[in-house]
Amino acid sequence: MNSKLEFRRFFAYTEEKHKSFYTQFINGTNIIYGKNTSGKSTLIHALLYTFGINDEKGKLSELLRENVIFRIDLILHSNITENITIVREDETIIISRENKPRKKFIGISGNRSEEHKSLKHYLGEMFDFNLHLE
Repeated sequence: MNSKLEFRRFFAYTEEKHKSFYTQFINGTNIIYGKNTSGKSTLIHALLYTFGINDEKGKLSELLRENVIFRIDLILHSNITENITIVREDETIIISRENKPRKKFIGISGNRSEEHKSLKHYLGEMFDFNLHLE
């Protein structure tokens, strides 16, 4: 299957510190630029973390201490075009898909936990991605 994932919006928010970050991606190519320590790598790590890639925790430790909630809105172009929203708060990920029931994964911080394995399987099926990651 030939799938395309289109990033639309990214939002990070901490109620505790009353801070937020919001950006929209445009169709085509998006270039992230800025001076050293301006947050380019942090944005990439936060995107990966939102998808459940826990290896990014160490790189985001300062942010995660502030109890940040991450949200990404995507469009999946596959056999059909589907809007998808992924929200991550600590050990929980909620995935909302157009015309499908909301899916919640709780306890995904351990890469070998059953819930994290279920999340990887679910994402693999959703994006038609069959590379085994363990």
